[in-house]
Amino acid sequence: MTDTTGHSFISYRRTRLDEVRLLIEAMHDVGIPTWQDLNNLAEGHTEELLREVLAAETTSNAVCWLTPDVEQSNVITRTELPCIMKRIDRRDGFFMTPIAAGGLGYESVRKIVGTYSGTHDLGKWNIRKVTGDPISIQDAADVAAKVLRRRIQEMSNRLPSGQPLRLVLNSRKKPAFEPGVALSLDWTYRFDGRMAKPAAWNDFLVPALETVAQMIEQYAAGRAIVAEGLCALPAAVALGVTFLTTRRVPISWHQVCPNRPAEIWSLSETPENSGFAAHSHADHSSANDVALLVSVASNVEPAFAASRQGLPPFRCIVSVTKPGQYPHDIKTPAEAVDIIQIIGRALREARDTFQPRGKIHLFLAVPAGLAMMLGQTLNTFGPIQTYEHIATDAVGMYRPSVFLSPSG
Repeated sequence: MTDTTGHSFISYRRTRLDEVRLLIEAMHDVGIPTWQDLNNLAEGHTEELLREVLAAETTSNAVCWLTPDVEQSNVITRTELPCIMKRIDRRDGFFMTPIAAGGLGYESVRKIVGTYSGTHDLGKWNIRKVTGDPISIQDAADVAAKVLRRRIQEMSNRLPSGQPLRLVLNSRKKPAFEPGVALSLDWTYRFDGRMAKPAAWNDFLVPALETVAQMIEQYAAGRAIVAEGLCALPAAVALGVTFLTTRRVPISWHQVCPNRPAEIWSLSETPENSGFAAHSHADHSSANDVALLVSVASNVEPAFAASRQGLPPFRCIVSVTKPGQYPHDIKTPAEAVDIIQIIGRALREARDTFQPRGKIHLFLAVPAGLAMMLGQTLNTFGPIQTYEHIATDAVGMYRPSVFLSPSG
């Protein structure tokens, strides 16, 4: 039986390697793990190894990048395509996404794939055609969305009713393949260390999150999401902003906790007193922005102070802290919800008292689950500027990260 959470096999000619690289990156952006010969093929007889991979239950689907030079590839026409067709004949969730690229016309598909596909006639398939030669970044993203749609459909059809989708988001360490993970968003190649590469957020990552959310809404309606991963805090906030409470797609975070088993954190918990409190004070009377400082894992104020020269002026500063030594342990999911509600009340009070009309700037030292939950609740507060803490010295500094528009 096909594992619908498995790899996506990429069939292509190496003359199209640059295009396929764009496609694989776009698929990783939206959470689809891939199998590519250059990165995943072990030592051994190539044809035998390809047959094994295409027969494996952990290969959930295939993307066939059909270009004119496929006709000269015996590996594709006599090994990969026939094996793919055999998997399709099993009718157990495996699917193929054929793409006509490189100027290939619909009328030429039958000719270039040869006569080794058994009873299947690809010339009669509904094949997507990309007109760009070479393809664009948007072409790659569109194909990835097409594969994601079918992947989510197949997973949702086969998962027991009520079982949530697992989503793993990694920006700091490349994730190992894990069966059972519905969506594994591998953003590591979009980052240099802790910071995203220039334009990565706007061009790739924020659109990818929206694509994921829309596909789940449409093709896995009613299913909840349990997220986890090793990611930058701005990425966790962006995930929460994408799944605002108003979106009505239930999402929680599998939070790793010190000295006790991991917990599921979500906004559905009834709050319990966490011991945290919010304090606000005016800063620049002519400014319009708000600085929100939340200190849980460590005190953000020293790094915030060290960064002030490069920051805009703020109308007011809202600090959420707790007496005692850092790091503070959030003992229960209900305490996490209490902190989120404290933040929300403090921001609303600051808005009423100081009348700011600009952005909210987030300076966070919190667990990823809390960052995601905070993002979910920001829909009424206007544009949000997030920051990443960089350890330049013992104190460190904050650098701007993703800019979000929860109300947009």
